Amino acid sequence: MATVIQFKRSSTQNSVPATSDLSLGELAVNTYHGRFYTEKNDGSAAIVEVGSNPKTFTINDALTFPTADGTSGQILSTNGSGTIGFTDAASSGLTTFIYTCTGTQTVFSGADDNSATLAYTVGLEGVYLNGVKLVAGSDYVTTSTSVITLQANAVSGDIVQVVAQTSVSNLVQGYYTTSALTATTANQVLSSNGVANKSIKYVISATHSTGTHAAEVLLINDGTNAYFTQYGDAYSASSLFTLSSDINSGNMRLLTTPANTNTTFKTFQIRLT
Repeated sequence: MATVIQFKRSSTQNSVPATSDLSLGELAVNTYHGRFYTEKNDGSAAIVEVGSNPKTFTINDALTFPTADGTSGQILSTNGSGTIGFTDAASSGLTTFIYTCTGTQTVFSGADDNSATLAYTVGLEGVYLNGVKLVAGSDYVTTSTSVITLQANAVSGDIVQVVAQTSVSNLVQGYYTTSALTATTANQVLSSNGVANKSIKYVISATHSTGTHAAEVLLINDGTNAYFTQYGDAYSASSLFTLSSDINSGNMRLLTTPANTNTTFKTFQIRLT
């Protein structure tokens, strides 16, 4: 008859041996869960679990993972002291809404496939049709902060995703329209923001009876001086303005010198604090 070798064992649910139950290197098994244990000693004796289906999960004696699932939509994060846990993902500021078309459809609003109600900040959304990013204005329009309208029909089975920026603690956007600048005085203030705004991107549109001039600008500062680069200039007839920048009384300013009197400027800016 074959010899049967059995380890120390317990059939009690959640039973774990103590260091006094095992010698160094000896194995024990909990037959209820199928979990193995052994004793280690790195200066102090301790019981460790061996193999799959562990009750606890620790890596390198330093990183401990949760033993129960979180709630839907939560993510794993660390407390910085070796413990991993589930936390809400809302702090990332991004929310994804998913709509599966059941027929021909252009308007998407209200509850999505996960019963989440669409809400977004205009200009900070991303819209995808079957994984392909759509272009605002040409592929879709933002008719409100709770509705996305496609310019062409989506059909049954298509999946529309809206990635919405809902938390903008470090991101501020604005659309500003100035009064017509009646003079061609040099270095008129087009925009002024505190130097805590380290970088700002502008889209500028200037209109005059002679035509239109548009450009993009990146403006930064180091607390003492302001620096900018201007690119993407497009105009229908001739240039309508030149730009410069400075820091004045703790504000980073974008300045303009119009080429003509009665020029109207519109600026859209994204600034990072």
